[in-house]
Amino acid sequence: MTTLASSTPVAMSEKAYTNSTQTEASKHAGNWPNEAGFNASIEVREPKELVVQGFIPPAVAGTLYRTGPGHYQIPDTPIGTFKATHWFDGFSHIHRFQMIPDGKGSCKVLYNSRRQVDPLLDEIKRTGKMDLITFGQKRDPCTSLFGKLKSTFDSGRSSDPYFNNIGVTISDNSGLSPKANAMVAKTDNAIMKEIDRETLEPIGIATQKKLHPDLKGPLSCAHAQYDHETGDMFNFNLDLGATCTYRIFKTSLTTGKTEILATISDRTIPPAYIHSFCLTPDYVILAVWCSHIAGNGLKILWERNMLDAISPLDPKSKVKWLVIDRKHGKGLVAAFDGPPMFCFHTVNAYQEASSDGQSVDIYCDLVEYKSTDILHRLYYENLISTGPGVSKYATDEGRNKTNTDFVRYRLAKVPTGATARRSAKKSRPGTAEVVFELSGPKVGELPTINPSFSTKKARYVYTIIDRGFASWVDGIGKTDLETKETTYWSEKKHTPGEPIFVADDTREGEDAGYLLSVILDGEKGTSYLLCLDAQTMKEVGRAECEVPVGFGFHGNHVRPKLA
Repeated sequence: MTTLASSTPVAMSEKAYTNSTQTEASKHAGNWPNEAGFNASIEVREPKELVVQGFIPPAVAGTLYRTGPGHYQIPDTPIGTFKATHWFDGFSHIHRFQMIPDGKGSCKVLYNSRRQVDPLLDEIKRTGKMDLITFGQKRDPCTSLFGKLKSTFDSGRSSDPYFNNIGVTISDNSGLSPKANAMVAKTDNAIMKEIDRETLEPIGIATQKKLHPDLKGPLSCAHAQYDHETGDMFNFNLDLGATCTYRIFKTSLTTGKTEILATISDRTIPPAYIHSFCLTPDYVILAVWCSHIAGNGLKILWERNMLDAISPLDPKSKVKWLVIDRKHGKGLVAAFDGPPMFCFHTVNAYQEASSDGQSVDIYCDLVEYKSTDILHRLYYENLISTGPGVSKYATDEGRNKTNTDFVRYRLAKVPTGATARRSAKKSRPGTAEVVFELSGPKVGELPTINPSFSTKKARYVYTIIDRGFASWVDGIGKTDLETKETTYWSEKKHTPGEPIFVADDTREGEDAGYLLSVILDGEKGTSYLLCLDAQTMKEVGRAECEVPVGFGFHGNHVRPKLA
C-alpha cells in the first residue's frame, strides 16, 4: 500500500494507483474522518485574523468567498433530530477570507462567515419538516398528493432571502443586482440571492424574469459563464410544459441589459438537469446531458425534489449539443448528437479554424460520468466517513459506477457568423467526436483552470481527487493535458475543497500562480485555508481557522478594487 507523504506532491502512474488503492479502498475510508466538515454550523460574524504558517503570497491579495452547505442536522425538533438527507440540500453557509498584504512578503488573513437560512432552521426546529422543493430530500411516502401540491405552490416566502436555501455558486454582481454592495449566490433555478459582500447578510432576491420578461421558466444553471474581457454574463432559462423551452441569454455588464440569443423549443430536446455549459469567443454551447426530467418536468411537482424526477440514464439516448451564435444574432447555428453520459462540470472550451477555411471546430473539455449514479452517491450517508452507505462505494464495483472521466469533444465545422443560417433546426445533427479521455483519478471533480485561459486551449486543469483513501475525496490533482500525467497534493486525513486558481503576474506560464483550497483536518475537526504553488503543487502557507468550515461546493476570488 502506497503511503501518502504529508504535504508532498506526487506524480502517480495509473498502474501504481491501481495496485496501491483500488483493492484496499474499503479498508481506509473509515480511517479518514470528515464528519466535522459536513456538520459545521458555527458562525464567525466579525472578521477574525487567522494564524498563518509559512506565508500567503501578496499575489493572492483579495477576497475568497466560499459557499455551500454548512450543516445538515437540527436537534430537538418534534421528530427528534431532523436531517437533510442529500448533500445538495444542506443548509447554506457563506465564508469570506480576506487576504491583505502585510508589507513583509506575506498577507494577513481575516475570516468571517454567516449562515444563510436561520429563519428556515427555526421553522424546521419548530415543526420537524422542510416543506420546500429540494434537490434530493427523502420524503414521507404517505404524504398525500394534495399535500405535495400545496407545498409546491406555497410561494408566500419566495421573495424572502432567509427562506431560500441558495448557495451553490457565488459571483461578483456583474449587473445581476441593482445593489452595488451585493455578491450573488446561485443554484440551478432562476432565483438568485443577494448577499452583502462584507457582512455576508442576505439582503434580497433577484430573479431572471427581472432581467428579461421572457425568462419565466423555473430552472437555470448554477454555473453562469462570463466573458473575461467584457464581464458579460451568459446563462439559460428552462421553461417547462408540453414542449419545454430553452432560452439562452446574455446580460451586459456595462449596460445591464439582457438579450435573448436563442429560443429553442423542440420535442426531441427534453428538459434536463444541467449544472454547467460551455463558452467560446463566438459561441455558447449548451449540451443537454442524459439527465432527463420525467414528465416534461411535471414529476418535480409530484416528487417535490429534482433527483427523484430525473430518469435513469438510457444507454440508447444521446447528448444533444446545441451551438448558439453569441455575436451576430444568428441564434442556433449547429446541433450535434453525442454518446450518452452525464456531466456536472465543464472545464473549458475553445475554437479553431476548420480545414475548409469557412467554419470552426469547437473543442469542449469536461468531467463526465457514464451514468447518473453519482447523484445518488451524494447522499450524506454515503459521504460521511462513519455513514452507513460508505461501503457501497468503497468497493471496485461501487467506485466504477461513479468514476470520473475527463473527456475532450470536438464539434466539427460549425458555421461562422458570416456563413451561419439563422436556424439549424432543420439540419441533420452532426456527431460530437471524442478526441481523448482520461479516467479518474488522473482528473477528479470541481475542475478549475487559470481563468485567463478561459475560451483558449488550456494545458493544466486542477481538481479534487478521489483515490480511494477516504469516503469522499483525498487530495488535489494537477493534470497536464499534454503529457497526461497528474501531480497530487495530499495530507493524511485532510479533506480538500475546490481549488481556486489565482494568477501570479510576476511570473510567466499558464501555471504561474497559486491554488487556494479550504481543507478540513479530520483529526482536529478544524479547517484551514491552504495555499499551494500551482507550478510545483507544494504548500507555501496555510491560515488556521479555529472552527470547521463546511464542505462547500464552489468559491470565487475577487481582486481588490483599484482606487
